[in-house]
Amino acid sequence: MTDQSVDIRLIERKLAREMASRKQAENLLEQKSLELFEANQKLELAVAQLEKSSAQDILKLEFQQQIDSLLIYFGRAFLDHHLDDVLLSNLVGKVCDTTLVRACYLELKPNLNLGLKKPFYGSEIEVDPNSLKLQWRGSQLDIPLIVNREKIGLLSLKIQDTEQDNQFIEQPLRLIADLLCRAVNRQQIIYRNIESRKKAEQSERATRDFLAMINHELRTPLNGLLGSSELLQDTKLDEHQKELVENLSQSGEFLRVIINDLLDYSKINADMFTLLPRKFEIKSLLKTLSSIFNSKAREKSLSFIVNVSDKVPKAVEGDMERITQIFVNLIGNAVKFTDEGSVTLNLDWHSDSLQFEVIDTGIGISPNAQKKLFQPFTQVDRSSKRNFEGTGLGLAICNQLIQLMGGSIKLESTLNIGTTFTGNIPLSKVEQLASAAKDPAKQLNKLLPKHLSVLVVDDIRMNQIIINEMLTKLNIKPDIANNGVEAVTAAQNKAYDMVLMDCRMPEMDGFEATGKIRELGMKMPIIALTASTTLTEREQCFKSGMDDVLTKPYRSADIQNMLVKWCHN
Repeated sequence: MTDQSVDIRLIERKLAREMASRKQAENLLEQKSLELFEANQKLELAVAQLEKSSAQDILKLEFQQQIDSLLIYFGRAFLDHHLDDVLLSNLVGKVCDTTLVRACYLELKPNLNLGLKKPFYGSEIEVDPNSLKLQWRGSQLDIPLIVNREKIGLLSLKIQDTEQDNQFIEQPLRLIADLLCRAVNRQQIIYRNIESRKKAEQSERATRDFLAMINHELRTPLNGLLGSSELLQDTKLDEHQKELVENLSQSGEFLRVIINDLLDYSKINADMFTLLPRKFEIKSLLKTLSSIFNSKAREKSLSFIVNVSDKVPKAVEGDMERITQIFVNLIGNAVKFTDEGSVTLNLDWHSDSLQFEVIDTGIGISPNAQKKLFQPFTQVDRSSKRNFEGTGLGLAICNQLIQLMGGSIKLESTLNIGTTFTGNIPLSKVEQLASAAKDPAKQLNKLLPKHLSVLVVDDIRMNQIIINEMLTKLNIKPDIANNGVEAVTAAQNKAYDMVLMDCRMPEMDGFEATGKIRELGMKMPIIALTASTTLTEREQCFKSGMDDVLTKPYRSADIQNMLVKWCHN
């Protein structure tokens, strides 16, 4: 073999190795290219998935923010405003504007008493009216609205085609339904409260009107009874007639207390009671009590004793009628339940309060009965048979009146020994009381102008006679008008120093008549004659232009005090 042949063969081998290496390199390059392609494909897929996930998260976040904003806005709107068609339509429209809701339908029962004009809101879609649970029907979500375990409506929503899970979509939309339920429940409560308030106001008006009517119907004839009794006492009577008149006066005072008890109990429970303080003398109170109980005590052979400490002021300011009522009830009970011995009233003064004791030697009260003694309509029968009459309101009213005055009352009692009621009534001490009640007509004339001109306006003949007699005894001859129309005419034709004006009259009542007199520029004092003791009617008296109030039944002393107060020289 020649050297040339050897060289050729070496070159061929070398060339073959280079070609094999090149092919191997190409195969490796192709393999790496494939791997790179596959990696790029995976990367693109990962990027696509990441982009898709981010879009879902963004959509979810956007939807949640929209619902949160909607809840805040309508939560405030439902608190600030009543539910109405505009507000509900606006809510449905805002829900439809969210990214995942295509349509929204709200239906409410028509008998919810919400004042709504429409039965449904939004785009009407097919719903299951009997559904009581949240349910999905394809892409539709139905949420029943439940208030107090009762279905009041339905919220149905068409959901956008999305890969979001149903649970995520449900949660914020259920919050919308809950907000609606709370708003409906709140408005129903408000409407119920409004209706309850209207009924309460109607009941209060009916109670007020009833009490005013009863006041008038009971106190007006009582005014005639007590007024006639007082006038009779000032006439010449034999002993038998005096006894009859005294019985008449005593019965009238007891009747006044019973009427006051019944009316005051009704007014206190209706929150319409008002204390009417005025200045009065303690001896006037004692005179009234003595006139009532002296003869009653004598009938039972009892000693009626009144002890008044030197510390007790001569005059005080308080509701004299109510204070009289308290003592009449306490002393009346003591006399009623005492068959022998005595009934004692002790009065003292301490720390701007009238301290009192009512002591009897009666049959006493058992410990069990004492516990309920101050309850209304309680009649403690302290014997084996019911021998004692009464309304059962007296002690309950005493307790309530004393508490309203800021005082207190308690009792101690022993069976077959007696009972002691102890208490205090805060009162204002009056240093000097300008009163004509203690003076005869001649002394009264020194305090009043001569030829005093008085107009009495009252539609009841009996009241006209009584007040005419009372004024005539004071050397005053009044003019009489039967109603408000006659009163206005009389005031136009004559100048009066005082007008005593009844409030309830036909044709024209005292309020209207007073208003017309004031419109004419007349400034004389006008005093209301009224059987009502309610604050409402008293306020109406002053609002109409009256200057003061004289409550029926009135006494001659009350007329005198009113004359001194408003016509003093």
